[in-house]
Amino acid sequence: MSRYVYRRANPEEAEKVCGIVQGTKAAIYPHYYTQAVVDFFRRLHSLENITKDIAEGRIDVLLVDGEVVGTGSRIDDHITRVYVLPEHEGKGYGSIIMDHLEAEIFNEYDKCDLDASLPATLFYEHRGFKTVEHKKHDIGDGEVMIYEIMEKKRPAKIEMLRLRQYKPEDAATIVSWCRDEESFRKWTSDRYESFPITAEDMNRKYIDNNGDCEEPDNFYPLTAFDGNGIVGHLILRYIGADKKEMRIGFVIVDDSRRGKGYGREMICLALKYAFDLFKAERVTLGVFDNNQPAYRCYKAAGFKEFSEREVLLLGENWRCIEMECRRQS
Repeated sequence: MSRYVYRRANPEEAEKVCGIVQGTKAAIYPHYYTQAVVDFFRRLHSLENITKDIAEGRIDVLLVDGEVVGTGSRIDDHITRVYVLPEHEGKGYGSIIMDHLEAEIFNEYDKCDLDASLPATLFYEHRGFKTVEHKKHDIGDGEVMIYEIMEKKRPAKIEMLRLRQYKPEDAATIVSWCRDEESFRKWTSDRYESFPITAEDMNRKYIDNNGDCEEPDNFYPLTAFDGNGIVGHLILRYIGADKKEMRIGFVIVDDSRRGKGYGREMICLALKYAFDLFKAERVTLGVFDNNQPAYRCYKAAGFKEFSEREVLLLGENWRCIEMECRRQS
């Protein structure tokens, strides 16, 4: 799995950042703007201006396996200069940059805004930004630059989330959250032979077969809920006869609630159960490297990587990252 680091840019990286910005504009912007507008953008994000912003601590960089592949900036609650090298587009790196920028801003402000170029508008809309104003900027010689001012409000605080024992009637709702086989395998790995499964299949595994666990009193399926009903599900099980280690599995969140913090909250509750109720000293889980949102969720909840393995799924070897969280002394 690729390893990424998101941090403040240092002065030695000014040319690299400038190259990312200018290279992206040169590759994409001519499809949407005249050459005069493209040149205006390039002057706006010159090496001189980027060097100045780095010195003022405004620019961040995203490194993947040690290589700077993207950049993002903010001034107070305003996001600016978010770019990823064209050859790395479609890998989720832009979302990683935005995740960090939004998290920083929402720790201080109730909203964030940005000026969106025409090719970037759809990306920001998918992240929950809404256009509040259409802008035209006269750059001279009869040329006009068109862009959108977009805004996103801080997500509402998660209603109190709780965990309870899984009930057979939960199954129909839970299995409905996986609408395709790839997402199903990210959830279940190879624990089921075929896709799709029914509520009866889930209950057969959980209730009749004790979650495929040989030891009795070892398998604890849990359902997360709030005032609106079921929002997530996972299982806890002991690893080893000494019952000092537990494993989290079958983690899933209602697909209409994803990206709102429910996953992290549910994992934190599960850790509290494992450490405080079950008296475990270590909790582990596995996440596939093609499931970056889940990986970031587990990292945010305090898990750290400790090994890797491969699982054959859908005719391919999927890399599974093993992660752990230990009881704090």
